[in-house]
Amino acid sequence: MRRSIVLFAAVFLLAGCGGAASPSSPAPAAGSAWMDGFCGSLLDFAKIGDFTMPEFEQNDVASARKVMDEAFGVFAPGFDNAVTGLGKLGQAPSAEAEEVRKSIVDALTPIRDEVLAAKAALDAAPKDDKKAVTDAAASFRRIGSRMNDMPDPFQRLESNVSLKTLAAQAPNCGKLPS
Repeated sequence: MRRSIVLFAAVFLLAGCGGAASPSSPAPAAGSAWMDGFCGSLLDFAKIGDFTMPEFEQNDVASARKVMDEAFGVFAPGFDNAVTGLGKLGQAPSAEAEEVRKSIVDALTPIRDEVLAAKAALDAAPKDDKKAVTDAAASFRRIGSRMNDMPDPFQRLESNVSLKTLAAQAPNCGKLPS
């Protein structure tokens, strides 16, 4: 879970590092709008970094179910809105921006699919179904492991001056946590 916090810090860095470009060379408005949509797509995803799994009694199915519902209530929209939003972005302002968008979508899509499948299975089960809760917890552990193992999709955003400049002009980038 700590990996996700690092990912969000990387995104936030690009919002605060726009000083590399001179004020006389502002990025085109279309590029700033694209970057605003890019960062906006990640707002719910950023909430994953703030999520802390509450404690619960292993043998208390109702308590465990409540925790799993809460966890999937953060993870499902976080991943789904990121993948869907990034997928709907229009023409990227540069080939490198498009490569970054595509690499993030490629990294997040299989995890999003697993999150949505696990949430759907839990939602379909009766509230007192111990096996469904146990399966959801196992899925959640796998998802966390996959998140920790994925390469940092935001690394190139930190090092690209033009993308940092666009982010500095995009209000949604400023809403991402540090």
